[in-house]
Amino acid sequence: MRTEPKPLTAGESFYPRLIQRSNGVILASVVHNLGPRMGATFFESTDGGLSFTEIGKIDDPINDGGLCCGMLFELHRPLGAMPAGTLLWTASAGGDAPNQPMSLPVWRSEDGGRTWTFVSKVTTGAVPRRSGGLWEPELSQLDDGTLVCHWSDETDPAHSQKLVEARTTDGVTWRDHRNTVAVSPRAHRPGMPNVRRPPGGPYVMSYEICAVEGDNCAAWFRTSEDGWNWGDPRQRGTRISTVDGKHFRHAPTLTWSPTPGRGRFYMIGQMTYSRNGDVAPENGRILLANTEDGFQHWFPIPKPVPVPDAYDNFCPNYSSTLLPLEDGRVGLEIASRWDGNVCRSYFARAPLLDTSDGSEVADGTTARLVSVMSGLCLDVAGGATEAGANVQQWTCNGSAAQRWTISRDGDVVTLRSAVSGMCLTVARGSTTPGTNVEQQPCGGAGQEWKLRGVGLDHYTFVQKGSDTCLDVAGGSTAVGGNVAQWTCNDLAPQIWHLERR
Repeated sequence: MRTEPKPLTAGESFYPRLIQRSNGVILASVVHNLGPRMGATFFESTDGGLSFTEIGKIDDPINDGGLCCGMLFELHRPLGAMPAGTLLWTASAGGDAPNQPMSLPVWRSEDGGRTWTFVSKVTTGAVPRRSGGLWEPELSQLDDGTLVCHWSDETDPAHSQKLVEARTTDGVTWRDHRNTVAVSPRAHRPGMPNVRRPPGGPYVMSYEICAVEGDNCAAWFRTSEDGWNWGDPRQRGTRISTVDGKHFRHAPTLTWSPTPGRGRFYMIGQMTYSRNGDVAPENGRILLANTEDGFQHWFPIPKPVPVPDAYDNFCPNYSSTLLPLEDGRVGLEIASRWDGNVCRSYFARAPLLDTSDGSEVADGTTARLVSVMSGLCLDVAGGATEAGANVQQWTCNGSAAQRWTISRDGDVVTLRSAVSGMCLTVARGSTTPGTNVEQQPCGGAGQEWKLRGVGLDHYTFVQKGSDTCLDVAGGSTAVGGNVAQWTCNDLAPQIWHLERR
């Protein structure tokens, strides 16, 4: 299922984007040096991202002053004279022309990306580029067909950079410019907006906030019920991290998959940092997943195109793009990396689900298990040593009540408590969803589990012979929340971070 990364272009390319059209065809775009000027090149895949064929270009004098930050979009509803299925591409034009204002031009294609026609400019800067730019346009379409563009704006003297939106009902006239994220102090710089929406759910916007001491360019998100009203722009939103504090910095991108369970968000960021602010060993090698509409904790999955030397630069792993395929089982990624002194985009596929069978967890491994839902640890209540003592979640504290030794017999494991020597047990060996989990002397029924890897050191524990998983009851995030078994559902209350001790 995993493929080796292959170059998408022979020469320089960066800022890739991927979409799957309503007809199933996969399209990719990159910003590309076309010779006399920067432009866009488009590719098509009809085999699930195993190969791509170049199909079109945008080579427009509008881009003589430089081009960056392209975005590819398909209209899902008509917009003015443009039918549903029309392709749009927008970008930041004029970044290399210091004495001219930048703009956000939009082009359209009605033949699947083969030819492109200029439509409009979302906006043109009120000041020359040397005094501020317009960057990273992002398109989304509302339920009534209105098209919204979000972008990063440096032209307001009150903010070093802020996020702005505007809307149009015909693709030609853009109106109602207003802030969506504009924070204090002035030096802090929200940027790189991405907007995605689960079916029937709220719209989710991800972005970075740069120039923050000790947390520069970390990824954040906020939500909107209608895709236009995003709340108080002075509020920063919710910061994204894993249970052990890993987080992305620089150029985050967001995508949505309707499966498994009730769906997942996935994010790629240019660099991965640990809680202590150091670059993490997983830097450039992971993406993050979330089952709770962006809230609670995210968990890491190996990314299809690893870029282990990623650093703060316009090329390596910068604004990489991910497309879930095959009912969410596989991810297709395009990421840029340096080939000598040439920045080139590469594509590859890799699993998003069932990333391992758990065999990498060796017999005798001692670990604590941290709930992705709550960030709390699997715990023998009160450090009890008697049979039948309840198992719950509790603040992680390093005690023996939270240490478990994993014994393996083929593909089946048992978990023995360090505080009591007893095993994690589904009461009475029941396979009924909702049955409590407790500790009992090892060797009884209801103690055999199968590990299913859902990410790096992240697992679900499936009771042998059933379709029930170790679960934080009711999705509780409270200290003392009960642990039971429940029908396996691929949601955060059943995902556990295995931290070896």
